[in-house]
This record gives sequence, C-alpha cells and structure tokens, in this order.
Amino acid sequence: MANIETLEKIDFKKLDPTGMINHIESFPKLCRDAFDEAKDFSVPPYYIKPKKIVLLGMGGSGQTLEIVKDLLYESALVLECVHNYIIPGWVDKDTLVIASSYSGNTEEVLTGFIAAYEKGAKLLAITTGGKLEILARKYSVPVFTFGYKSVPRAAFPYLFIPLLLVLRKLGHLEFKDAEMQTTFDLLDDSSQKYLASVSVFQNPAKILAQKIKGKIPVIYATEKLHGVGMRLKAAMNENGKNFSFNEDMPELNHKSLEGLANPKGMVYIMSLESNFEYDRNQIRENVTAAVLAKYKIPVERIKFIKAVDRLTEIFLHVMFGDFVSYYLAILNNDNPGINDNVDYLKSHLG
Repeated sequence: MANIETLEKIDFKKLDPTGMINHIESFPKLCRDAFDEAKDFSVPPYYIKPKKIVLLGMGGSGQTLEIVKDLLYESALVLECVHNYIIPGWVDKDTLVIASSYSGNTEEVLTGFIAAYEKGAKLLAITTGGKLEILARKYSVPVFTFGYKSVPRAAFPYLFIPLLLVLRKLGHLEFKDAEMQTTFDLLDDSSQKYLASVSVFQNPAKILAQKIKGKIPVIYATEKLHGVGMRLKAAMNENGKNFSFNEDMPELNHKSLEGLANPKGMVYIMSLESNFEYDRNQIRENVTAAVLAKYKIPVERIKFIKAVDRLTEIFLHVMFGDFVSYYLAILNNDNPGINDNVDYLKSHLG
C-alpha cells in the first residue's frame, strides 16, 4: 500500500487544472438540478407502456443505460442496450428507441437513431445538442436538452435522471419525488466524507485509492449492480488513467476463480454488493471473499447499508466510485479531466 500520507502532500490544482473535482464534489447538487430540469419533460401519450425499448449510447452516456437495464431486468419489458452502430433486427413501429449522447455527435448513436427512424420506431433523445438534437427536431420527436458543461462522464446525473423520469412516465419505473429528494439528502451527507478537503485519515475514498495504487482494479458485481460495475470500471480508466476490468457474478464463479493464482500481486478486487441481493449470490460473495483471502488477493467489499431502495444504492455506489477514481488519478500523477487517447482516436476516424 502507498504511504498513507501521500494524498496529503499532493497539489490537487496542479494535477487537476480542469477542475474535475468540482464536478465530482457537486454530484448531489447536480442530481437535484437534473431532477428539477427534467421532471416536467413530457412524452406523447402513444409512447406509454411500450413493450420493447432500445437504448442507444456510448461511453459516459452509455453507462447510464446499462444501469437502467438492471433496474428493469425482472420486468416483462424487452429491453436492449446498444453500444455499437447496428440496432436489433426486431426494432419496428412498436419499439421505443431512446438515444443518449452528451455531445449529440456520437457517430454510433446517430447511425442507430437514423436506422430506427427508417424502421418506423418511436424515438426520443437526451443530449446537450449537436447532430442528435437536429435529427430529433427534424423527425419531430421528443428531445430533452441540457446545458451542463463537462466531460460526458461527469454529467451522469443529467444523463441518468431524465431517463428515469421518462421511464416513470412510460409506466415502467415507480418512485416518488419525495423519495428522490430523500436520496439526494443522503448523497449530500455521504459526500462530506469524500471531499478533497477531508484528510486521507478520515476519507474512505482516499484510503481505497491508495490501496489500489499500483494495481489493476477488478470489479465484481451481480446483476443488481452490473451497470454500476461497468460505470466504475470506466471511471478507473477515464478518470484514474488506470487499467481496470469488471466481472459478473455468479458467472465469474464458474471460471475466473481458477485464474487467481497467477500472476501474483497485480490485482485489487472491488466487490460491489447490494442490500437487495438474491440470497444465493450473497453466499457466493462470502465464499468468493474466502477464496480471495486464500490467495492473499486484497478485496474491498463495498456496500451501503443506509440505502433503503435500489435507486439510492446506485447513486451512492456511483458517487463513491467517482471519488475513488479521481484520487487514483492524482496518485498516478495524471490529469483526471482529459481523455487524450480517446480524443486521438476520434480525430483519426474523421
């Protein structure tokens, strides 16, 4: 483990010139703002209760879609997340296709959106503008636009909460406004422990980042937190500038446990655990932790006991993971607010 005083001596402003920490520390406020801006967004009556939904999104926008899919996993709804150019062949006039793109210029999303229009699907978009907004206006379909300026991954509340509200209006999610406000209050309270101004000696996010420094974080999660695991993996990559991978339980128990012996000393397991887990998976989490201990592989079992519902649990996990990934970037001596390699690739795609 790194020297526990390391994060006490780092110049945050020098390593974070874009002020990424301001977005992360503002997470509870952004949730409130996004909720207030999106709660009156309307959808046409003939959109209500669709039997098939396709969600289009990449990167920071796309991660929110997988979390929504987890929330609806046990419903009768046919739902598919597309992180590519090609939409499912079963998309038709009875399908609702929701495109999410922070910039509005994500080429995979635009390609899928146009293909869905050509198939006669019902369409909806969430974006700050760009070509996606232009297409939505051209097609005369609902588009929720917001103006929050950040890198896409830092705009999670604006990409996630409007989608939740849309799905509530469609009749596929149930939650009360007062319940969301209680969740936001808990986020406010919880975030105080993770702020950059809080010493590493009292800051769980800084402590975990220092444990992970120099290792490859591997995220374990069941279907309850599958999308959150994908989000955390991406945060470790994009914010933390660190290799990271995620694995699904119980599938990992059928193969990955046999790969723990080698190479030694390279990984750190982050086990995301839910208060609402299927009982057999709870047993699997405990046994898996015992196997990891046998091989002396460090594991952080992350669970938020105060979460009284799945949405609250999701928000708490996402916020904590963002803080950890940020402090990991600082320890890695990297700027958490830029994406040089991703930008390089996009520039060469033309």
